[in-house]
Amino acid sequence: MKKVILVKTDDPQKRKFNLVVTGPVEKVVEINPVSVYLDGNPGDTLESVVTITPSEKYKFSIIKIKQKINTNIKAQLIEPKADEKFWQVKIKSTSDKADNFFDVLTLKTDSRYRPTLTIRVYAVFFKKPESKPESKS
Repeated sequence: MKKVILVKTDDPQKRKFNLVVTGPVEKVVEINPVSVYLDGNPGDTLESVVTITPSEKYKFSIIKIKQKINTNIKAQLIEPKADEKFWQVKIKSTSDKADNFFDVLTLKTDSRYRPTLTIRVYAVFFKKPESKPESKS
């Protein structure tokens, strides 16, 4: 990682200068996928699973899951089984009519490095195209 910061001073000889900060960045968590996009027809049940894998060095637990908006998107947190190292969030959405839904899932963790994780979810139910009667020739 490399970041350049512009520093402004009251020194008449050097009013501005760039400060360069470099260093390695370690991954704390792998979220797959980061955002969820579901689409289908009205009446369908749309589903997806998000996998959250803490790194070996920075292990953590997910304490709770919270939805920002109360929509037709439902999320369920699934804890790791005995031999697994990953968490899962099962996402479902249903609608009987053509509609669009959006929600933001916030996962609270016990990690000091990533105390919250965010997953954006979109669900789109398309109106079924009307079938046209066949014309006779």
